[in-house]
Amino acid sequence: MPDLRNLDDELAARFPQHPSFRPGQREALEAVLAGRDVVAVLPTGGGKTLVYQLAGALLPGTTVVATPLLALMHDQVRRLSQVSAEHAERVAAISGNVRGEQRERMLKELRAGRFDFLFTTPEQLLRADLRQALAATSVDLFCVDEAHCISEWGFDFRPAYRELADAAQAMGRPPILALTATAPEAVRRDVAQELRLTDPVLVARGFDRTNLHLGVVHVTNPDRRDRELAGLIFELLPDIRDPGSSGVAVVYCTTRRESEETALALLSLGLPAGHYHGGMERSLREEVQTGFLTEELRILCATSAFGMGIDKPNIRAVIHRTMPDSLEAYWQEAGRAGRDDKPSDCVLLYRPEDRAIHEHLHRRSRPSEPTVAKMVHLLGQVDNATPEPEVLARLTQVAGVARSGAATLLDDLERFGFIATFKSGIRFKGAPAEAMETIASHQAAQVKVEESRLDMVADYAESSSCRRRYLLNYLGDDYPGELCLRCDNCLRIAQRRGTDDWEEAAQAERVEADRGGPFRTGQTVEHPEWGLGSVQRIEGEVVVVRFDAVGYRSMHAPTVVDRGLLTAR
Repeated sequence: MPDLRNLDDELAARFPQHPSFRPGQREALEAVLAGRDVVAVLPTGGGKTLVYQLAGALLPGTTVVATPLLALMHDQVRRLSQVSAEHAERVAAISGNVRGEQRERMLKELRAGRFDFLFTTPEQLLRADLRQALAATSVDLFCVDEAHCISEWGFDFRPAYRELADAAQAMGRPPILALTATAPEAVRRDVAQELRLTDPVLVARGFDRTNLHLGVVHVTNPDRRDRELAGLIFELLPDIRDPGSSGVAVVYCTTRRESEETALALLSLGLPAGHYHGGMERSLREEVQTGFLTEELRILCATSAFGMGIDKPNIRAVIHRTMPDSLEAYWQEAGRAGRDDKPSDCVLLYRPEDRAIHEHLHRRSRPSEPTVAKMVHLLGQVDNATPEPEVLARLTQVAGVARSGAATLLDDLERFGFIATFKSGIRFKGAPAEAMETIASHQAAQVKVEESRLDMVADYAESSSCRRRYLLNYLGDDYPGELCLRCDNCLRIAQRRGTDDWEEAAQAERVEADRGGPFRTGQTVEHPEWGLGSVQRIEGEVVVVRFDAVGYRSMHAPTVVDRGLLTAR
């Protein structure tokens, strides 16, 4: 095991651009080097990648990093390769674009132990050839980046993440490091359970970014939204049209079409804007991304496809043109702003009717009941062990669904005990009617969770109290102050009060006195109908609990206490 006493020296020698460890980095690094499983929740811009980069440099074997986006993968490869000429030869990335002789050569080098770092996607870790190569080499650390993707509570759920525990077993079950910037308590539990972590060390550092100013603008006339957006950009960045000025802006949009139309609208209003989304050709996406990073392009209108792993320190404004589908997503995307620790603005343009877009997208993401029935019927005919790829291919062809949808159904059925797994493949077990009823119930629960997350975004936008405290409570962090003086609500309240009211001890005392009932943020509770949950926030007599089964519920604390509706766990 590396000498933990010399970590500061190792950091200075290998990563001189980092003068010291940031909060949480050293704690996570020491646990990983001691062979422990770790869930590290560090804020956006908090240096998550340094943990596995330095660990991988100190450990003798290969560090495998599962990452969700190709752009993020190639960015990490580029950065590690720039550290030294030695790293350039010992860092590799295997994606779906690596095929034929090139793939065979890389797998041969992997088996020979020639890579210190291997970056790949969760989908690639499903492939037998890569698993076999990993089994033949010495893997000392398995890092799951953006680990919130493993959870249905997470805002970017991908079925392949659910297979990462098996991938870890295939590579000899090295210590697992799960990294994310946004993981409330329910997501952390999901990550630990799905990755099958052993007594994991939890490293969670405060999410507060004190340089970010939070605000909400209510959109009353949707036809004038783009004019309001342009006016807001000019207000926040008055020199945005000056190529020599410092600071750029990101405008987040819900759909690809919205990102394109918003960029055109801003261009027509004299603003230097472009668009970015996952439906663009890769070469064009890279061109736009490069233009934004070099500031030839000053405003980027983008979907959630942009941002993960992008380190642009001087984004002075992140504006959401329409409401996001969760506060996790909002905080993750807003956190792109101000990574240089200078004051920056995060503004949500809010209109209640915008949630209809997300409700439509959620419906489209789930197969219809007849489609599920057809797939379950087809699976019911698989009474002999059959290779999973063959089962997926038949479901895709006969039921007319995307492979990802069929894979998600298989994953759900396996979790509920309707799929038996053998070395030679899988087969269905149980009664198709019971399976159909179980899946329908599961989907209904998912709908409740999705709706509750939209409710929380709406509640945040309509709240008249401190937005910083609201967000931090939601994320499982506590904010003791009453007035942060860095959000629009607090600044409005402060104007009506004397400066004596700003004193921190008095604020904390008022917040404590205002708490409803005996509850505390982060406390685990149980409801007789909704099961286990975690207290997310307390505002006066309202307590908000995030239940695993039904999502968020706002409850009147005195009534809860009177009726004994919540039991502390």
